[in-house]
This record gives sequence, structure tokens and C-alpha cells, in this order.
Amino acid sequence: MEDCRISRVELYALADENAPPIPWADNQEPLLYTNNIVRLFTEDGTEGLGATMSYTENFFDRCIIESLRTIVPGLIGKNPLMTQELNNWLGARCTWGGLPAKSPIDIAAWDIKGKKAGMPLYMLLGGARNKIKSYASTPMFDTVEEYFPYIDDCIEHGFTAIKLHCYCVYDKDVALVEAVEAKYGTSGIRFMLDTAGFYTPEQAMKMAKWMERHNWEWLEAPVSDYDFKTYQRLVANTDLEISSHGNCLLTLQEVTHALSTGMWSDVRQDATVCGGITQLNKCFAIAAGHSKNLEIQSMGYTLTQAANLHVALAHDNCNFFEQFYPYEAFELASKTQIRTDKEGYVHAPEGNGLGVEMDWDAVKEASFASYVFE
Repeated sequence: MEDCRISRVELYALADENAPPIPWADNQEPLLYTNNIVRLFTEDGTEGLGATMSYTENFFDRCIIESLRTIVPGLIGKNPLMTQELNNWLGARCTWGGLPAKSPIDIAAWDIKGKKAGMPLYMLLGGARNKIKSYASTPMFDTVEEYFPYIDDCIEHGFTAIKLHCYCVYDKDVALVEAVEAKYGTSGIRFMLDTAGFYTPEQAMKMAKWMERHNWEWLEAPVSDYDFKTYQRLVANTDLEISSHGNCLLTLQEVTHALSTGMWSDVRQDATVCGGITQLNKCFAIAAGHSKNLEIQSMGYTLTQAANLHVALAHDNCNFFEQFYPYEAFELASKTQIRTDKEGYVHAPEGNGLGVEMDWDAVKEASFASYVFE
């Protein structure tokens, strides 16, 4: 295995152009989603897969695949089993795509490593458990009333926790959470709220206090991740779990600083944007060292879900796994499904490595950009 070498790299940016756009806030255009896939081959034919999802307004994203295009020629001849060495090399690459453009390469290397070891990745990484409670991550609906049949369907399906993507307009959000609490407050369902960083400090504190009184699970992204002082005040003045946006402060040093200065109640992190499985695994250790949870940000396509799920199952300081529901919009070109069971748990896909099998004919058909290097 010391002589394992990458001999071919394929890149795909694919999207379902007929999928309905999904809005997350009242002042955003509906977002369009791109699945950016890296496919590595070794000289003996072992295949490794990784991906990151990008979302943009008006047009599908080309930034990630074009950034990947500038990185991957240097992978030819490298040993994917040397994941830390490879991650160090990725860290030194110059690209405007940043960590999200580097993450799927690291993930694909870990996929190869798991397959070579003959183990699912969560076992290779630590193996704390084989299932985890999941929560449904909602779209934003036009009216409060439209949330109710969605929530009912989630409960019927087996979800025991639901995160509301709301309007991110304080008065409208108050009406939403009060209506949800009135209807489901005694149901036993755990609720979270994601306000995408759009609140003022005063609004964030008022919402946090309301959620604390009603025993909701957490408030996510109440203000910009860079508003350090407001996060510190929220953590210091409420017992509610205060979670960051999870898309901005991504490095190990930033996570360490945030926890050591009382900015967050937990860590919000995602393998597909923080630098890959190598970095996410370290973030879990940093969180554990501060006696904190790391709550996975994992709404996305099957490949991106799989990477985050395996790392979550490798550790015991994560309570929930995020799933967009209904699932179909993010199962594009995947033969493997990752879905919550009737007891509210999600399990890793069967098989070694990530355990995900793609329909490559469907991938190529759905791709609007692709490249091959060998």
C-alpha cells in the first residue's frame, strides 16, 4: 500500500435544472444547488469519491469546479493513503475557491483509505456508534400555515427533531415560532431555528430568550459569525444552545479561539467546506477538549451527507444529523440513499469507505462542466 498512487482525476459539476429552487430567507432569491464531485482513481483501479455543494442565486455555480481544476493536476502520482500529508499539501495550494474547493479531494482520499482498509469510514475513524438521531431541515414556506403539513409529514416519517428555516425577518419569525409552539409544544418533537445571520443583536437576544423559555433545542446563526461580542453575550446570558452559521470560521485556529472565548455553545462544522474529513475529525477533538458538542452541518447531496455522517458516527459528542426533507432533490445521480428510519435514526451506507455508489451515466448527463486529468 505504500506504493498506492493517484493516476486519474475526474471532476463534475452537476445540477438538476428542473428542480424547484429552494429559498432560505425572505430577502434571498431562491437558491440553485450544484454538486461538485471529485473522482480519484489509483493505479490499481481503486476509486475514491468526494463532493461539496455550492449554492448560488440566478445561475448554477462554476467557481468550485474551476478552482478544483487549478489544484488537481498536482494530485497525479500522490499517495491518497497519506491523508495528513495530502491535507498539508492541499493547505498550501493557491485557489480562490478556498477550503470548499479543497475539501472534496481530502474526502475522496479518505474514501480510498477506507476501501483499502476494508472498513466503513466511521469505524476507521473511531467507531463510536452505528446510528445517530437526525433532524429534518425545512425549506422556507410562503406562509406559516404551510409549515404544518410539512411538520406532520416529518413526524409521520419518523423524525423526532425539526429545524425551521424561517423568513429571517424578526416579526414574521416570531409569528412562526409561536404558531409552531402552540401546535406542537407538547408533542415531544425537538425544534431548532436557523435565522441565517440576519438578526440585529437585540432581536437575537429576544428570540434566544423566547426559545429558552419554551425549551427549544438551539438557535443557529442568529447574527453574523463575525459578530463575536453578540455571540458572547448570547452564550453568557441564556442557557439556550447558540450555534454559529458554520460557513465562515472554519479553520482549527478559529474554532479553538471561538470556544476558548465563549463565543459558541457548540461547534457548527461541515467536512465539505472546512477542509475535509482530516480537518473535521480534528474539530471534533477540539470540541471534546472544551466539553462541547460538534453539531454537523450536513444538508446536501448524498456524497456530502455521507462524508459528514461517517465522521459524526466516529465520535460521541454530536447529538443530531441534519437531513433535507423531502430527500429526492438531493439524491441526484446517486444509487445510494441515506434516509432517516421510522425510529428517527440515520445509519451509514453499507460498504467500505463512504459506501456511496453513483450512477455515472446520470452524473455525466446532469453535468454542465467536467474535466479529466491523468
